[in-house]
Amino acid sequence: MDSRTVKRVTAFAPIIMSLAALAIVIEGHFEFGSHPPADEGWQAHLFQLLMVLAVPIILVYIAISWRTLKQAWPILAAQVFLWLLALGALRFFAL
Repeated sequence: MDSRTVKRVTAFAPIIMSLAALAIVIEGHFEFGSHPPADEGWQAHLFQLLMVLAVPIILVYIAISWRTLKQAWPILAAQVFLWLLALGALRFFAL
């Protein structure tokens, strides 16, 4: 892989992962309401994996874009915002 491909993947993978995590939270809210099951299901495990694995990818994106951080700022802001939005939705729906 060349550096442009790595930069493109590290730019958009956390965004897609955060949107998938947000979709899992919303799906869990519609499935369980405000009463989550006692045993964590596949949704909780997948959510945890997506959220934890997004952090190192965001850090790699920062490392790759360090010299052009001003240009990379909008994508970095979207990554962090969507990550926090997925985490906030989990707290908001009390799942």
